[in-house]
Amino acid sequence: MSTITFTIPASGGGSDTTLVMTPVNGSLKVGGGSDDRGGGKLPSVRAGLAQNGSCDVVIVSATAANKQQSLAEVKSLVSPVGKGDRTVAGTTPDGVDFKSVDALIDVEINGDSVQTATISWKGTYEEPAQQSSGTGE
Repeated sequence: MSTITFTIPASGGGSDTTLVMTPVNGSLKVGGGSDDRGGGKLPSVRAGLAQNGSCDVVIVSATAANKQQSLAEVKSLVSPVGKGDRTVAGTTPDGVDFKSVDALIDVEINGDSVQTATISWKGTYEEPAQQSSGTGE
């Protein structure tokens, strides 16, 4: 099962907050395109590559390993007004690593008896760190 790591920068010089969430199976969507969050003022050639996506998570009552998704934790992901400052990273179910930096994150809470959250982000593509093959290359 895949997990997604959300990093929220600290305000005022503290340490960053990292939340690890497990998306509902089949809900993770990651794509690219042009990073046009600037309102289309720059030609898409100059705007850079985007790394956008979304996933659904089940809201839990208590934090557990890879399930830092209580209502308060999920709501803390929402970006403040202004340019994006969040980082989203993970691996898709088919093994493709992704990383979105300077992302704007939006959260929509759904459901009554079982609450779910749809988390969507728009950010700039960053090459995920390559794992070492251990061959000394």
